[in-house]
Amino acid sequence: MTRTEADIVLDEAETLWLSGEKQRARECCLRARLLYHETGDPQGEADALTRMGDIEAETGHGNAAREAYVEARQLHARGGDQREQGGILVRLAHLSQREGDEPGARSFYQSALDLYQAAGDWSGLGHVHRALGHLDRDCGAQDKALDRYREALACYRRSSDTLGEAGTLKVMAAVQLALGHADKARTECDEALGLMRQAGDLLGEAKATRLMARILAAEGRRDEARKSMHAAAKMFARAGDVASHDGAEAEAREM
Repeated sequence: MTRTEADIVLDEAETLWLSGEKQRARECCLRARLLYHETGDPQGEADALTRMGDIEAETGHGNAAREAYVEARQLHARGGDQREQGGILVRLAHLSQREGDEPGARSFYQSALDLYQAAGDWSGLGHVHRALGHLDRDCGAQDKALDRYREALACYRRSSDTLGEAGTLKVMAAVQLALGHADKARTECDEALGLMRQAGDLLGEAKATRLMARILAAEGRRDEARKSMHAAAKMFARAGDVASHDGAEAEAREM
């Protein structure tokens, strides 16, 4: 497909954003949005608005981000694209969470669930169930969180989303450990590790290996725990995460 001037400008916005030139990135998004509008490309216009909303959200301009997201959703709604509308609603939920509005976030997530269900997007459903699980976990409702994570796991498995499945198993293991169920935590963490290795997710594997060390320590298996923590530290180093490497090494010394 031939790339348009608007496509090039939107790509430039991404490059500028990644290089830290936020104001110029914002200006490119605005220009791309106008170009898409002038050429009658509502999908492109919605993409530009979404990118602009992401920039506004990351720079702390919540109201501007919300306005951009709402406009983008309206354009997707005209085209009947339920999956894209779901993605916008998830962004609005994240924005509500940043602003401390938990009821608002839950409402947006529920609306996203409905749209992903209608679109048959199982990976999207998994993402939202997991996000709702995080909300329950952070409120102290660990059992409700686990139920949500199980819903997410089923959705990720149905969509063959290996990384989604692995990430969910890891967070389930962390909750089981917090509840004192080290045996369940070890089983779930071990399964997550296998999936992360299969997917080649080195950083995810490092995080899961660190969690496994904590699980082993909770079971009183100190030598194995230290060995696992050192292994996690090496993986963090290979992944370029210096802070996590140093933290894991410090944690290993305390075991």
